[in-house]
Amino acid sequence: MKISFNGDEMVIMQAVLEANAILQNPEFYEIVAQHDQFDMANISPVLISGLMKASTLEFKVRVFRPTIFTFIKYYKTYAYTDGNYPNTLFLNANKLNRQSAEIAATIIHESVHAINGTTTYEFGHGDNSPIGKENTAPYWIGNLAYQLLTGNRPTGSQLGFAGIRVNA
Repeated sequence: MKISFNGDEMVIMQAVLEANAILQNPEFYEIVAQHDQFDMANISPVLISGLMKASTLEFKVRVFRPTIFTFIKYYKTYAYTDGNYPNTLFLNANKLNRQSAEIAATIIHESVHAINGTTTYEFGHGDNSPIGKENTAPYWIGNLAYQLLTGNRPTGSQLGFAGIRVNA
């Protein structure tokens, strides 16, 4: 998998570099493969890791601004993918005031959804509520990316990359 961005927002350019570094890191795939199991998945972490590592998907990052008509649906959304645009990750312009590592983790989270969309397996997180989803593949793998990029884990008083409180 390769992530690309054609824009001038420095924080996104840095986040894309960081996300690509994670996707080139063998340790990342080893840690994913060693995870016991993911909630809401009918596939093992070993197979998810293998699918991600072998993927040739080219994933483009685009920025969107919620309009008056889409505000209710997207005002809390950090990013999303859309089956009509399978090679595109849409980042919310209103949610870019974060560290590049957090945005990179969001990109990795969404890349898990993109890989999931190319298979007959299921390893998503159901609805858009993040509550209780810490052990689903997208959230867990995104949080792993954040940990590898920063060398630490958010404490209970800090917001995680997806805007949920993360326990220490």
